[in-house]
Amino acid sequence: MGSLKSLDGLLQEVLKRGPGGAGLRVYQGEDLLYENYVGYASKEKNIPFTDKTICQLASMTKPIASAACMQLFEQGKFLLTDFVEDYYPEWKDHKIYTYSPRGDLRVEPAKVKPTVGHLFDMTSGVTVDWGWNNPNSQALAEKMNEAKAKGEYNLQTFAKAAGQIPGAFEAGEHFYYGQSLDVAAALLELLSGQTLGEYLKEHFFDPLGMEDTYFRVPAEKKSRISVQYQITPEGVREGDFPPLFYDPTFESACGGLFGTMEDYSRFALAMTLGEYKGVRLLNDSTIRLMAMNRLSPQALKDFENPYLSGYGYGLAVRTRMHPEAGSNSSIGEFGWTGGWGSWVLMDPAKKITIVYAHQCVPNQEGYVHPRIRNIVYGAL
Repeated sequence: MGSLKSLDGLLQEVLKRGPGGAGLRVYQGEDLLYENYVGYASKEKNIPFTDKTICQLASMTKPIASAACMQLFEQGKFLLTDFVEDYYPEWKDHKIYTYSPRGDLRVEPAKVKPTVGHLFDMTSGVTVDWGWNNPNSQALAEKMNEAKAKGEYNLQTFAKAAGQIPGAFEAGEHFYYGQSLDVAAALLELLSGQTLGEYLKEHFFDPLGMEDTYFRVPAEKKSRISVQYQITPEGVREGDFPPLFYDPTFESACGGLFGTMEDYSRFALAMTLGEYKGVRLLNDSTIRLMAMNRLSPQALKDFENPYLSGYGYGLAVRTRMHPEAGSNSSIGEFGWTGGWGSWVLMDPAKKITIVYAHQCVPNQEGYVHPRIRNIVYGAL
């Protein structure tokens, strides 16, 4: 039988791979069974990485934003089967990009109307507004650059533009890890009458005591933000987060939050256990719904890779489907990863919660996270 002490050596190995520092918490129930922080939030300033270190959570924002949207689902404000055009007329008569047999780019009427559910599981045909090498992304970038110039870069502008621009494919046909959830978060704003940040503060951060989680970190706390280290052929150097994460108006559900491991643990425990410190975010049945695979066999081919082997994708979270693919964890354990190395695992069956963070590019996820998972399940 394994031992959680094996995690000590793993964290030391992690430091050799580039991150300045790292932290790990392992819970069973509400009991904190393992906690360790190694290295530095800033090697140059000799600031240690601790439970008070603020990390750019990147895509670990997604599970929080998805859970927030699902509170409105529980209130009957929307259905996953609703068409996006029911809320945003810009999505009516939706179109998609296709290619002719000769490779010519065409725009054709969509055969499938995108639903709210497609937004959560990244099968809507919306990509990213970063000007990547596909026509949908390039058109989104052009629209959002115009919005930034006008001071109108926000979730509502994005949701409307995403409907006006042809999708990259028919809804439900493929998985594309992009900004679909930002459209779902815009719907949350529309239905709640609050910005995403306001909603999260009232319904998540304040009730759970998440005092260090923000879209925009206050000036007096910025010194606690971990440096992002970039691993290059020439060595490790200080990097920086993309401008999106400093934007004053765009609260990205896909990756905008900063926060501490202490704070994220509170959210994760509430999801694993159903309730934490008297705070219930969602009914257990809704949490189970979030952690059910929604991808078709074709979309699963787009999703799976060695790091995610045996997982499917639900409502903005991965979900364990096939442990025989190389994991000793439970069917139904779920969570997600941040682009700079943060990671969460929530397992309602065994009541195991794991929260991990470091900040580097490339984020070393394929080496670190599966090893943490397998050590923990080998011990517990």
